Amino acid sequence: MSKKSIYKKCPRCGEKCYNIEKVCDNCKLVFARLEYASNKKAKEAIKKGAKEQVIKTNVLPKDVSKWKLLLICGFGGLFGAHNFYVGRYFKAIFSCFFMFLTFVLIAFFNNELVTMLFTNYLFLPAGLVFYFWFYDMLMIGISKYKVPIALDIPKKEEEYEKK
Repeated sequence: MSKKSIYKKCPRCGEKCYNIEKVCDNCKLVFARLEYASNKKAKEAIKKGAKEQVIKTNVLPKDVSKWKLLLICGFGGLFGAHNFYVGRYFKAIFSCFFMFLTFVLIAFFNNELVTMLFTNYLFLPAGLVFYFWFYDMLMIGISKYKVPIALDIPKKEEEYEKK
């Protein structure tokens, strides 16, 4: 018999809340709004630079499929394709840059230099990318992968926050 926790973690502030609570006591997030969260709106907000509207949560919104995310990570994860898919652009560019660096070192230098780099330095960029890829595959598999989402804020609350 497994114990079910009586607490849940607020995706915005990380505060512990009881499962029966409908609103976080700390940041006043209405948990029912998470059903209307959108990854598409989060990607638009990130591109516009409005990161204060975006929160990262492991509860996947309706517009992100776990199986599609897992397949994209499996086949294109070394190049950060799954991070581009959900809007984690910094991590995706990091993966692309280090994979590109690894391929450049292998392809354009002579055999002696590549042998020296393989024994010393080449494993560092490739190893970092492989580590992040494997870690992301594991987190997606156990439903702990953080996906950016954006919540719609009604105009009444925006006016309330300005006062």
